[in-house]
Amino acid sequence: MKRVLSFVAVLAAIVHAWPAKTALAADGTNYSGRYTAERPKKTSGGSAESTLEVVHNADAIEITLVESGKKTTSRCPLNGSEGDYTSPGGIPGKCKAQLNAKNLIVESVVVTRPQPTANVRMHTKERWELSKDGKTLTIRSDVDFPDFPASISAAMAGDTSTTRKYTRMGNP
Repeated sequence: MKRVLSFVAVLAAIVHAWPAKTALAADGTNYSGRYTAERPKKTSGGSAESTLEVVHNADAIEITLVESGKKTTSRCPLNGSEGDYTSPGGIPGKCKAQLNAKNLIVESVVVTRPQPTANVRMHTKERWELSKDGKTLTIRSDVDFPDFPASISAAMAGDTSTTRKYTRMGNP
């Protein structure tokens, strides 16, 4: 009887821990850490420093971006539900994240108001990829505008696809 109870306890512990393990990428990648942008782009006021602090757990990925002294934080659930997002410009929106075998996908939607009576949704899809040594984070971003026909959305998005590289601060 004691052996059966021990087996049940071990099995329960494994079942309880299983969701946490499956929430990480198939290769066990965890994106948690502090990163600094590689050679930030120059702006009219000098260089725009950018750092990223990421907390990745079984439930969500929390992203804190500090860019040109302005700090924004977003919490994107990994279960398909929506979390709270704040754009680098400070516009609130919604986000969600998902992991696959090679990368992390973070999607966000914000509503902009180019005119007082017009609302425009801006959808951003980021593909995060961490190098094998865990030192370089590459984020590829694509933007589209779902409220417009595809041809207009593509024309508006134009050159909004970007790639940014970050270097992990400290040990991975």
